[in-house]
Amino acid sequence: MNLAMLLLGPGNLHRSRWYLTALGFFLFTVGLFIVSDASDTVTVISLEAFGWVMVVMGLAKLAFSLLAGGGGMPSLFAIQGFVFIIMGIAIADFPQQSENAVPWLFGLALLLNGAYQLLSALIIRYPNWGWFLASGIAHLLLGGLLFFQWKESINWVAPLFLGGSLILIGLTTLRTALRLGRYLRGKDGSDAEMAIRYFLDFHVAGRFRKKYLASSPELPMEVNEDHGDLLLHIWTPVTVAGVKRNPTLVNRYVMARDNDGKCTVGHSSLEMTPDIYISHCDNDPIAFEMANDEVLGVLRSKEVPGIFLASFEEEIKSYVLPSATIRFRNFNEAQLRTFWALYRKVTEYNFTNRNCSVAVALALEAALMGSLDTGSRFRTLLYLLTNKDLWVAHFIRWKAREMVWTPGMMLDYALALQRVVEE
Repeated sequence: MNLAMLLLGPGNLHRSRWYLTALGFFLFTVGLFIVSDASDTVTVISLEAFGWVMVVMGLAKLAFSLLAGGGGMPSLFAIQGFVFIIMGIAIADFPQQSENAVPWLFGLALLLNGAYQLLSALIIRYPNWGWFLASGIAHLLLGGLLFFQWKESINWVAPLFLGGSLILIGLTTLRTALRLGRYLRGKDGSDAEMAIRYFLDFHVAGRFRKKYLASSPELPMEVNEDHGDLLLHIWTPVTVAGVKRNPTLVNRYVMARDNDGKCTVGHSSLEMTPDIYISHCDNDPIAFEMANDEVLGVLRSKEVPGIFLASFEEEIKSYVLPSATIRFRNFNEAQLRTFWALYRKVTEYNFTNRNCSVAVALALEAALMGSLDTGSRFRTLLYLLTNKDLWVAHFIRWKAREMVWTPGMMLDYALALQRVVEE
């Protein structure tokens, strides 16, 4: 939903805030009813709803696997998609027969997610990684409880999780509607500075914003009104390593080894001629040419001096040609210039919170914000929510914001967004 809001733009959302308020109140009320009245009938209905939610999630994962193209991640999502669809249909069609299996499913999901959060927090050490670590431990404890108490938990597991989810979504929707009402009062959503303030508040995760984007955005005074298309250049780890290998989850999305055994992580940049080139690099040109025993240390979140390259021509003088270049024509150049003027005030580079792909992802979203503000907001919203490419982009964005943006993820994300906004 957040990505759909981004593409609709702040003006559209401000005009629709009363509908958002009504939707949030409805979801909150339904969720509260499900949690408070965990009767047999409500439990069966919750199980059926849970089953169909799993089917929808499975279809979305399958769409990702078909459209993302290549590599280990799409294959993994295809397997997950098939499992979700089969289990979801079984639960929805036979809720009473499958009621004993549901606590096991929730328990397994919590254990897996807890282990993932625990390991990623310990390895990468995000800012405030202790909270992520605590969340992983809590998931493991709750998942273990469901496994040990599964026979007694069926009457509250499905209603609690489904109802609790609706309550949280409803409260988030209400909060968004209230913030829109206060934030954009008297604004029409066309001012670039106001749009970037809205973008930072509503669409940029705190770890990308608090330390690095704290000042107020300002549109540069002297700009060239004529501009070219928006070009996104991606160098995958395999391209930078200069090796030909079958794509896997690691060498497509994280890093690859070159012929000397050193690891490379790829690169992302964004270009709009004549005055914008966004390429944020570590100031040490060999900082990420790592031996195996140095990989873990570099993966951890830490600040190092950074540098912004001036042009694509300068980039390829000392680098290789990109793996892919993706073109956008439907974007807002004033918003892009305003965001870039703010972003480049801080040069620090951070492998997890402020790397080349983070800079490109945020700049691309700032440029595309409001690109589907066509005037017919309900028709556009329906188009977005039923567009498989938007859900592909959502899955990639969700995992990248949770962990780290990489060039491989940026490539898949940009391709999905291109199909949404350009077609």
